[in-house]
Amino acid sequence: MSDLLFDNLPRSKRKVRMHVADAGQGIRFECRKCGYNTGWINDEWTVTENRRGHPCPVCNDNEP
Repeated sequence: MSDLLFDNLPRSKRKVRMHVADAGQGIRFECRKCGYNTGWINDEWTVTENRRGHPCPVCNDNEP
């Protein structure tokens, strides 16, 4: 019965996320879908946020 409650809810599209490609003094993210690479940037996020990944600006065209 609980399956019927949530059948008609709209679902948001999944975000494509970039993951850590290399880390050291800075950090570099890479998208596995399109290959976008951020280059070396300063790490301003926590380890947990880095492991989760960040939205790819190319694949998610509505992201800033």
